[in-house]
Amino acid sequence: MTAQRVAILGGGLGGLVTALNLTAPEQQGRYSVTIYQLGWRLGGKCATGRNADIHDRIQEHGLHVFMGQYENAFHMVQGLYREAAHPPFADWRDGFTQQASMTLMEEVDGQWLPWVIDATVFPGTPGIDAAPSLWQRMIQILEWIDHHSQHTHAPTFSPGPALHRSWWRRLLAKMLGEVEQMTETLGRDVLRTAIELVTALDPDSATHQPHHHAELAGALDAVRRWMGHSVARKLGSDTELRRFWILAELSLSSLIGGLRDGLLLDPAANLERVNALDYKAWLRSHGAGEIAVESALVRSLYDLIFAYPDGDWQGDGNVEAGTMFVSLTNTACYQGSLIWKFNTATGDLIMAPLYEVLRARGVRFEFFARVDELVPAADGSAIAEVRIGRQVALNEAEYLPLRMLASGQRVWPDRPLYDQIVDGEKLEAARVDLESRWTPWQDTGEPLTLTAGSDYDLLVLAIPPAAHPTICEQLIAQKAEWRAMVDALQTTATQSLQTWMTADEQTLGWTNPAMVGAYDLSNLDSWADISEVLKTEAWPTASGVVSEQIACGPLPCPPFPPPASEQGYPAQVQGTVDAAARTYLDSDAGLFWKDRFGKGGPRAGTLISTYSRANIDPGERYTLSVAGSSKHRMRSADSTYHNLFLAGDWIQNGQNLGSFEATTVSGMLASRAISGLPETILRVDAAVLAGAPRDSGAAGALPRYVDHGGLMTFPGPVSLKDTKMWAFLLEADPAKLEACCRKLFDEPSGGAVQVRPLAPVMMMSIVDIGHGVFTDVPEMGWSPERELTFWIPSVRVHEENGRTIATHFDFVMPYLILDNPVAIASGREIFGYMKQRGWIALPGDPGRAADTLTVDLFATKSFGTDSEEQRHRLLTLTPAGETPGPALGSIASFGDAARALHSHLAPAIERWHPGLGFAAESIADLIEERVPQLFLKQFRDVADGRNACYQAITEAMGQVTRFDAMPHLLDYDMVLEPLDSSPIASDFGLAPQQRVRGVQITYDMMIHPGEVLWQA
Repeated sequence: MTAQRVAILGGGLGGLVTALNLTAPEQQGRYSVTIYQLGWRLGGKCATGRNADIHDRIQEHGLHVFMGQYENAFHMVQGLYREAAHPPFADWRDGFTQQASMTLMEEVDGQWLPWVIDATVFPGTPGIDAAPSLWQRMIQILEWIDHHSQHTHAPTFSPGPALHRSWWRRLLAKMLGEVEQMTETLGRDVLRTAIELVTALDPDSATHQPHHHAELAGALDAVRRWMGHSVARKLGSDTELRRFWILAELSLSSLIGGLRDGLLLDPAANLERVNALDYKAWLRSHGAGEIAVESALVRSLYDLIFAYPDGDWQGDGNVEAGTMFVSLTNTACYQGSLIWKFNTATGDLIMAPLYEVLRARGVRFEFFARVDELVPAADGSAIAEVRIGRQVALNEAEYLPLRMLASGQRVWPDRPLYDQIVDGEKLEAARVDLESRWTPWQDTGEPLTLTAGSDYDLLVLAIPPAAHPTICEQLIAQKAEWRAMVDALQTTATQSLQTWMTADEQTLGWTNPAMVGAYDLSNLDSWADISEVLKTEAWPTASGVVSEQIACGPLPCPPFPPPASEQGYPAQVQGTVDAAARTYLDSDAGLFWKDRFGKGGPRAGTLISTYSRANIDPGERYTLSVAGSSKHRMRSADSTYHNLFLAGDWIQNGQNLGSFEATTVSGMLASRAISGLPETILRVDAAVLAGAPRDSGAAGALPRYVDHGGLMTFPGPVSLKDTKMWAFLLEADPAKLEACCRKLFDEPSGGAVQVRPLAPVMMMSIVDIGHGVFTDVPEMGWSPERELTFWIPSVRVHEENGRTIATHFDFVMPYLILDNPVAIASGREIFGYMKQRGWIALPGDPGRAADTLTVDLFATKSFGTDSEEQRHRLLTLTPAGETPGPALGSIASFGDAARALHSHLAPAIERWHPGLGFAAESIADLIEERVPQLFLKQFRDVADGRNACYQAITEAMGQVTRFDAMPHLLDYDMVLEPLDSSPIASDFGLAPQQRVRGVQITYDMMIHPGEVLWQA
């Protein structure tokens, strides 16, 4: 078997993890991998260097740690340490120090006060033990609160030492002691209700129903209200109580929002909608108060991920609400300590063993290889070429990048190993940075052009998005998807400061946990003591160095890096960073190290060495997750070029925040998209995020749709703007409505999906769409559309404890007649709309009677062998006046209209479904201006057309973005003609001639891609 040649562009973590999985033993040698990397070292933002001139000190890009929920990253490291020939530690555990506590800086009345948070040390080891589910963790927390509310000490899990010294245990007891006299019974009942609801849920959320989450959200809201009322009067005077309330309110508000917005039930269907909001705005929308939203705790979350566009660290920040929620729920399921610090350099701990393992497996590394341009084929089907600049020529065929310390540890140097480079002396004398976009160095190696089919079969782009406007310029010009992604994904520069001192933290004057965040008086807003790494540096005893620290934060910067011709840019920015470092040490450090620092800087002999860094290059900038951006991220397999795959924390990876875990997952997804392996990625729906494996042929994998000229179907979303609707409610036969729903849904699915009409009515609408666009293919232009639709307001139901419960509201549309052939073809093929060809004439059309509406249909009027299918009149609506409708004056939004509709139907619902129970979320879609639509999507079999070769029940969601209702009700005389091929009146028991009353509205709507609820 000839191995497929895979060229990985970029030697950061995403590219390295892709290579690790493509060369795993289970791949059986199917892939031959080459990695092309700028400069002399691997790791991207995690790259580190040892400065041989200053005692082999470690020079980092910034502060890097693992979190206790990084299951895939830990699992990878554990495997590396089993396989690597020369790992920096004999056991992977020796490479980490667990950190259970942290300090946030809280500004109170103009003073910065430390807020110490002791995070529980939970059982288990990430990467080895199965992590608890969010539901298990929620039970533990609520039971713990309940036990302490009764002044007992019998929690249902075995806490680590941190639990017994936890500040919030003391605070909770104090708070409950204050309020139990007046609310003891109420509070305990509320807590126990919440515990019972969570305990009753299966840990697998796939078994949950919307009403389960609605009930739990209501209970947690009651807990929040009870606690808030109880502590409100003391928040201003009691610091500990205020801090407890901030933590409790944020936790409860996030959970309430997650439950009510469907993020814990069906995140895939709801994330995009929630992600339109910034996290703080979303918290407010679910009832969180300003004391919590603007707290140091929330600021620390934004600081942690540099969530400040353009590095504007004094601004409000911006991060997607849904993405942050997913990250926080994952974090809640950590094992061991919340934070795991590194005991040596990031690059030495992880990238060095990665390099050694990959090299031993046969992966080739091409260092000093600068990717200049990806060149697509003219037809947009593949990447035809990759153009690479060779920065230097080598003395030997292979560059060996690691240097050995006196201790025997193999490390990354902070500069190239010049003795392996042709004219290395000249390069050393020039003192240039080969990792810089703005380097004045002229390439001395021969340029390289990789050609598809000759040099590679597959490509993996593992270079971050800040570089894409340059290296992917032709892709962006050729494909709208690339333009959308580049426009949506923002990045920011960052900065860091490392210090080496002759006093430890206590001697310096800091007695709190030395993992510090939320100090927003400086853009160096977070710092940590990293003295654990000193054992791997070579400071002589005479230097007096006993501690090491690192601070980092966002760096104000332009949205995109300046052009390479501006060679003075790095020095300019480094000057800014150096000045910020001096200000920090002279003016801010005294807040933390009061015994050795004051205004003007450190006491003589305290500060031995510093290293400040500006991370401004395209590969170093941090990818942000600003509101509304994730929907434009591509999956690894979605590059739109059949031989190009993507890796990095900037792709769709299930987390979509810049982190070691997200990048690790992205590399695993890239490998799976190519090969089908790994099959499992922890806490990620690998099958969805990776797409169909290119090589697997796995059962159930969906093939890519083959597009070619002349097709009339295009993928969603679909934007419908400037739409005018005439809408009417018609009385219908309830038995016939129910029979229709059962025929379309219950019977095909065998009861897996059960649908019932909500009331004995149908809605009839005629719409005039002014501007319809398939937003993913805007180059196709736009078109108008007119349609007649008959809607059945319905609910999906299930039986629970002998009672029928309505779980979802949906519109069923058994008849749609429209005039746009593209809309007909796309609607039937993609969603399952039962669309037919028709002609709709509206008031104002040339030659029409004023205000008359008519609809013709291509149909058979009377069945018979001699009957010709042709154009027939189906509907005539003749105006009969208008009726003032004062109630309509209160309808200012679609949500108002939905409430009015529900109010109008409520008596009929009660008469027709007297025992029907409604989950609280069952009509939430309508209230929140969403229009859920339910379809039976099917295609006839080619061999026996009486059978369906494909049959599924699908749902799509329309989102109303603009809504206006006319102030008057309109009366029309309706004539609905009998047509045998479309017997609408007889199918539903409608009076074919009647006076109808309706309303005229205008709106805009987006129809989003749907989901399959059941498939045969």
